[in-house]
Amino acid sequence: MLIEERIFTPSEAAVVSGVPLKTVHREIDEGPLKPARKRSRSRRTLREEDLFYLAVAKGLDTRLVQLTSEGKGKLHDAIVMYCRKRGPAKREFPLFGGGLSLDLKRVLEEVRSRVERLERARRLVVEEPEIRGGEPCIRGTRIGVYEVSSMLEQDTSEEEILEGFPSLKREQLELAKIFAQAYPRKGRPPRHPWHQTPWREISRSETRR
Repeated sequence: MLIEERIFTPSEAAVVSGVPLKTVHREIDEGPLKPARKRSRSRRTLREEDLFYLAVAKGLDTRLVQLTSEGKGKLHDAIVMYCRKRGPAKREFPLFGGGLSLDLKRVLEEVRSRVERLERARRLVVEEPEIRGGEPCIRGTRIGVYEVSSMLEQDTSEEEILEGFPSLKREQLELAKIFAQAYPRKGRPPRHPWHQTPWREISRSETRR
């Protein structure tokens, strides 16, 4: 059975399933995923079982399996049935009644582990008006989540960041990156002192609220 009935945005689904965001949108536009419009009619949202489908489809060897639109629909339906059945889940999952099978239980465990990482990333971040105008920051600091993610994307090593921000831990860097990927910044980024000053010179003052 599903752990809980929660829904995910396309960017959350991309992070959790490990597929590109454009692939998520394509699977919605062309099928078999159908948006679960519970929170807002204008937002595309997906269920946990849809994330399982994305992860499974990503892991298929295209030399052995070529999924047509009909095949994708059958695979999605089979995954939904697998997730919703009662009793202990079998590890081997026959694929389309042929000789191929998937270790579906392992895939589901991996996806749910990533969901938990995403939840931890959400808990890591605070958005309070009195802290840098409400910009997402790492809890207990004035360090912007998107700044940390940007440094990592620009090939700044974790060691350099941790040296510049000694209050941070290595896991927080990873969670900050996950958060930034799942919740991309909207609009132009605000200007901060490190746009003109090397971030190492002001990092210590930014670690305290």
